[in-house]
Amino acid sequence: MKYLHFVWSNLTRNRARLTFTLISIVSAFALYGMLAAISVFFEGHHRFSDDRVWINAKYGNSLPLAHVAKINMLSGLEHGEADYGTGLPGFFQNESNFVAPVAVSKHFSSEVDSTGRFVWKVPEFRAYQDDPTGALVNQFIANLYGWKVGDVIPITVPWLAKTDGTRVWNFTVRGLFHYKNPEESPRQILFHYEYLNEARADGGRGTVNFIVAILKPGMDPAPFAAKVDEMFMNSAAETASGTQDALRRSYFKRIGNVSFIAYLILGAVFVSMLLVTGNSLMQSFAERTRELGTLKALGFQPSCVSTLVMFESTLMMVVGGLLGLGIAWGVVSYLSKQLGYMELSTLQITLGIILMLVTGALVGFTPALRASRLSVVDALRSVRR
Repeated sequence: MKYLHFVWSNLTRNRARLTFTLISIVSAFALYGMLAAISVFFEGHHRFSDDRVWINAKYGNSLPLAHVAKINMLSGLEHGEADYGTGLPGFFQNESNFVAPVAVSKHFSSEVDSTGRFVWKVPEFRAYQDDPTGALVNQFIANLYGWKVGDVIPITVPWLAKTDGTRVWNFTVRGLFHYKNPEESPRQILFHYEYLNEARADGGRGTVNFIVAILKPGMDPAPFAAKVDEMFMNSAAETASGTQDALRRSYFKRIGNVSFIAYLILGAVFVSMLLVTGNSLMQSFAERTRELGTLKALGFQPSCVSTLVMFESTLMMVVGGLLGLGIAWGVVSYLSKQLGYMELSTLQITLGIILMLVTGALVGFTPALRASRLSVVDALRSVRR
């Protein structure tokens, strides 16, 4: 550490060059942090429970409600019947205030939740069950928009009109809840499917977006999902079934390998950053050839001189990298509040720090090697630039 001031003085002697080099490094690591978080999100590994089989339409986005009765005939259902629902993407007051109301079946859950997913107060759940237009609101958006129990909240659903000709669906907040797994649907509102089915003006009455089969403990969801899909094979409404994780991964595979594309972009950015940083260090080394020769003339060993050059490159990479990861953490935290669970994990941060050290060693290797091989005579003969 006794050479830290010396190394820092060398780094800051040309402030303009240092500034542009740091901008390159900060940008690269900020992009690394954001792409790392986004790629994990798109891969769909979110540790959702595997005791629930989600049944969606294979083509389109709706299934006939009659499918539920047929699924209820299958063995292995925890409660003897499957649940169902329909999502209504909408907004509160303006389009930037996205919310996700979901019309669910009467037995979607009970006041003492047996699935272990929901956390709510029993009296509030009972009030919700007794009110046809009642809703249970996720605590996250209740805090975000200042909603409280008893408020009537108007939610606009642009694509779905009511029988009165409007597209505004009014819900009375009867209770607040949150999921035990914080990754699940922070902007969700649960309300009664009967309210949706009776009030909608389109031809979608008697249809649902999804069916959920909660399985008995120890059951393998894969065979059950395959049996459901086989049951409705070649029907007018075929199904695509699986656990929440499996369906998410399958969906993102259909739209493309997002992670692979993200890492390709990241690789190109890092190659550019290495070239810029390496060129900056080579210029700095050329400007200080005479000074490095002086250090050797004063008795500094070649290994010590090369270590100082390597430390200089690594220090610059670590300072810029930490700034970049700080920016990425702020952006990912904001996106998490807007889109749902997303994080820059400890593992990703650790990998980022390792990447800083490795890239610092890579860009500093050639200048350090030249510094160690530099002869005192050649160095002192050089012209100061």
